[in-house]
Amino acid sequence: MELSPKQQGFELIQKSKKILLVTKENPEIDSIGSLLAIGIALERLDKEVDMVANGKLNPAFSFLPSFDKVKESLKNNKNFVITLDTSETKIGQFSYDFDNDGNKLNIYITPKDGDYDSKNITTKKVGSQYDSIICLGSLDLESIGTVYDQNTELFYETPIINIDNQSANELYGEVNIVDLKASSTAEVLYPFLEFFDKNAIDSKIATCILSSIIFSTKSFQAANTTPQAFNLASELISLGADQQEIIRNLYKNKSLDSLKLWGRALARIKFDNDYKIAWTLITADDFKKTNSNEKDLIGIEDELATSITDAEIIIVLYEKENNVCGLIKTLKKANLEILAKRFNTSAQHDLIYVNFKEKTLLEAEQSIFEKIKTKV
Repeated sequence: MELSPKQQGFELIQKSKKILLVTKENPEIDSIGSLLAIGIALERLDKEVDMVANGKLNPAFSFLPSFDKVKESLKNNKNFVITLDTSETKIGQFSYDFDNDGNKLNIYITPKDGDYDSKNITTKKVGSQYDSIICLGSLDLESIGTVYDQNTELFYETPIINIDNQSANELYGEVNIVDLKASSTAEVLYPFLEFFDKNAIDSKIATCILSSIIFSTKSFQAANTTPQAFNLASELISLGADQQEIIRNLYKNKSLDSLKLWGRALARIKFDNDYKIAWTLITADDFKKTNSNEKDLIGIEDELATSITDAEIIIVLYEKENNVCGLIKTLKKANLEILAKRFNTSAQHDLIYVNFKEKTLLEAEQSIFEKIKTKV
């Protein structure tokens, strides 16, 4: 009988000693919460774990257990192998030690007869330091960013478990645990963790998963909220997830500077009734005068969507150095993939990130509307 994806994933993890956990570049809390939840679970199975998320992590997520263990880059060290040719001269004795300062390794090899010299020795780097990789909330390998770009060989030679809930997922793993009906990556992950050992899910893991679900469902108000999400939230709270701590950190942590920035952005809202598009522009001067940065924009697209109920597409454009960056949110899932193709990028849950190099805000605004010139 063919094994289910969860069974295949569990067997691969059982065989693995050291596991790399990665998620998409510039992750939101669903990806980070999922990363931490499985990371904590695997450490309890005595696995060596590295958790990596490329890009600057939002400090607002630091309330999550083990957040400080997430690295922003990966140093992939292969095994360094020293090979001695013993086909003509066999080894009599072998030992090694370090210099007094501990910086040099000395290897002592005594032949049974004959002699060795440098021509008998070769060196090389081989193999990955990881036995498996688990990717969370990533549509494809490219969406992992620099971590993948700088370590492509690692990802091609190491078995991958792909855990996600997005319809555009490319099913790139040896094992693909993808549920399109789930509200979040964390909702897909939870049954997989239960498959390990349901009793091992404690308050820390429960808090990570509930944070992801609350964020992804906009506090259970979004259209993607499933009955399973409500049931799972109840179960997680019974397991010790701190709902009030999550709400306080996700929704009640706006600084005065952030509120000033949002005020400027909301004051400039425009709405196109024909295309059901709401958008706003944020200048470099806005950031300067409110002593804020792009991290303070997190969640503003949801505020726009809530404030303008007729909008089907939300756009936020802002100046960053010599470029204009932006995010596009669609309230219809079918629109997401269409717009991603138009902008030659990939969608991340319900958001598309765009970048306009060497354009002004007004030029970027015009460019976006040229691409959205027919209803989607």
